[in-house]
Amino acid sequence: MIGQMLLLLACIGFLGSDEDASMKDLAKLEGVWKFVLVQVDGKKQPEVAFATNKMVIAKDGSYIVIQGPRVTRGSVKLNPGTTPKQYDVTIATGPIKGMTFPGIYELEKDTWKICLPLRGKERPATLTSEPGSGLILQVFEREKQTVKDASIEAARLELAGTWQAVTYALDGNSASAEDMKKVKLVIDTDGKAQALSEGKVFIASTIKPDPCQNPMTMDLTFTEGDPKGKTALGIYKIEGEVLTICRSAPDQPRPTEFASTPGSGHTLMTYKREKK
Repeated sequence: MIGQMLLLLACIGFLGSDEDASMKDLAKLEGVWKFVLVQVDGKKQPEVAFATNKMVIAKDGSYIVIQGPRVTRGSVKLNPGTTPKQYDVTIATGPIKGMTFPGIYELEKDTWKICLPLRGKERPATLTSEPGSGLILQVFEREKQTVKDASIEAARLELAGTWQAVTYALDGNSASAEDMKKVKLVIDTDGKAQALSEGKVFIASTIKPDPCQNPMTMDLTFTEGDPKGKTALGIYKIEGEVLTICRSAPDQPRPTEFASTPGSGHTLMTYKREKK
């Protein structure tokens, strides 16, 4: 009995040690990383045509890949107690959402190397990509940009586009589906937004997002319309192609949930992204 308890305590100690090591490596990885080398099946890939090509790692293991206008989100789980060190990457957005790939990594100061399988679930044994191996090798170097600034950059890209209004409720009172068909929301990458009804602008604002909050927040400073010059505080989420915004009336406290109830003064809106 005593031997079994000692064994159990030893196992718990190992688990704690692995978790501590993982947290330490995540702390080292936290930051913004630019792609400096990509090899697929041993072949170096050409330089990308867009200026932004980087990966943002948060301290909780969530990540954002920004490649030109495209943003991909996911999470990484580290296991630094093996040789080579292992990690699993799970894709949270895009056409391969939900897929997990087993990889290995090496982290030396401001250089990070990873190797992943392009196909299948077999974890690579070495940080190399040879012809016919089906492996992708990526090398990153740390950038000086902060995680928050890079996350805001990604949020602006995700918000940018033309959104068709789907639902609208103020104080719990909903607009008709027919009225919503007439309304669109257009947002550019600088955060300038225009709400249009049958093609005519009826309200405009500048959006300041903060995706590092939970839920994500946005401050809307109105530049056209009745509330011009005032700022409303809101929260938002993007689920696939659907944008949900809940905001207060100007100069009122920020909502804490996605709801519009009688007397709340909250406006709850949903939009669907229009395809380009």
